Amino acid sequence: MLPTIWIFDTYSIMLFIGVISCLYLFSKYFKKIKEDEKYINSIEIIAVISVLLGIVSATLFQSLFDAFKKDSSNSFFSMTFFGGLIGGVLCFLLLYFLYIKKKYPSANFNKILIIAPSCITLAHGFGRIGCFLAGCCYGIETNSIFGVKFPFLDYKVYPTQLFEAAFLFILTVILAFLAFKYNFIYTFVVYLFSYGTFRFFIEFIRGDDRGAYFLSLSPSQWLSIVCIIIAMILLFYFKKRRKLNLNK
Repeated sequence: MLPTIWIFDTYSIMLFIGVISCLYLFSKYFKKIKEDEKYINSIEIIAVISVLLGIVSATLFQSLFDAFKKDSSNSFFSMTFFGGLIGGVLCFLLLYFLYIKKKYPSANFNKILIIAPSCITLAHGFGRIGCFLAGCCYGIETNSIFGVKFPFLDYKVYPTQLFEAAFLFILTVILAFLAFKYNFIYTFVVYLFSYGTFRFFIEFIRGDDRGAYFLSLSPSQWLSIVCIIIAMILLFYFKKRRKLNLNK
């Protein structure tokens, strides 16, 4: 679970760095493929709006998770990443097809699908560093050499925030390479499957409060399963569409 957002706290600073890095990567890709400058600016504007509304969505999702717990003492302004991802993506799609697509009817949405995953993982990676600095989203108790001790805990825990940040940065490099080098249309499939799988398993060593469990799985684990299922559906869709295009 992510912490309350304040203007000058460490998490907010890392989130800001993540968003700026995300927009820079996005801009570099579209300049590489020689996309129209005004189109790039329009996409960046709705991306920022989507991030802001994603933060609101993240707080609402966490509040929903907490509502199922009778002993919940979490702040209304706590957040969960999956809530932000769902809200942010839906907002972006809505703004894109209501505004951008009408203004630029010849625009190819596939290009956004190609670069968007690496932008998400880059911003998310910085966000997880922010989680570590803020002392949230930590792991279970351990005596391992990998353990760290936060001031508010009497024991060492796994720094799951740093584990996830490292994974996300590595995934960013892979996804960006596929996008810039090959214009790989399946980057969103790779992202959803990879992150969904990673998040599902790292949840087993998370030690913070993440909402009520159902069938021994956390809310994030169920959403991870949904991500993997969506990845499989997208893979089938892209392959089928490619086969149809080849047969034309």
